[in-house]
Amino acid sequence: MFAGKTVSYKGILDKVIRDFGFNYDIHEEEGLEWLAEFMAHTNVPMTLANNIAYIKICDGQGELPFDLHKIGQVSLLTGVNNCEEAECGNGRMFPMRWATDYFHKRYHVDRRDYTSSSAQTYTVEGNFIFTSFDKGFVAMSYNAIPTDKDGYPTVPAEQQWLEAASHYIALKIAKKLWMQGHLRPDVYQVIERDRDWYFAQAVSHAKQWNGVDEAESMQNATLRTIPDVQAHASFFANMQLPEKRNFRPISGARSNTNISIVSANTQGSNPATS
Repeated sequence: MFAGKTVSYKGILDKVIRDFGFNYDIHEEEGLEWLAEFMAHTNVPMTLANNIAYIKICDGQGELPFDLHKIGQVSLLTGVNNCEEAECGNGRMFPMRWATDYFHKRYHVDRRDYTSSSAQTYTVEGNFIFTSFDKGFVAMSYNAIPTDKDGYPTVPAEQQWLEAASHYIALKIAKKLWMQGHLRPDVYQVIERDRDWYFAQAVSHAKQWNGVDEAESMQNATLRTIPDVQAHASFFANMQLPEKRNFRPISGARSNTNISIVSANTQGSNPATS
């Protein structure tokens, strides 16, 4: 479970100094890099920042966000002339799919028509996104390593994460000292063992439901009589709403109700509030 609160990297470095007492001066640069490595290794979506980037496409490619860790979804953005208009909420978005053809990067090099019967698609490679259309804009929803106002990485404030992050950095320091002959092998092994323990504990803790509200949404998205195969077209909106079921009445009853199973994308407002 991740409640959304985070702590600065400075708090983690202070905890390492306080808990382990290494005869080692931690430079801020290496501490920041180690902490960013730790967050990247966890790869837990709940603990990553959910960002939106608006990318200008030229000649079928656009530059990826500098803090990209994992792509969530990408959409074609029409009706805007620049990224500033996109930031202001103008335009219309259409979901894109991941390209499955091997000639995707040749769309704007050859004169042959590769896209006459395909929808808009994209791939990523070498810090760029490659789209099936030549010019325009896309909106990308993605996960990033969370940072503070100064751009420094932060970690969740739960105790499991504080212990895991501090032990990860402590192991980095211990490895340096051990390789230089300044730390006994058995001490290094204890730190490595504890690092593995707290790392697994933190990741497992983050996978727990964030309260009954998230559990209810996941239940409604999963328990369906008819799977919603068109959810991608609406960016998976309203998947948290329960499926509405109207069953045929008991034989002999006066009601004229017919069977009607409505998907989350077509049932309108939340039945709990209507």
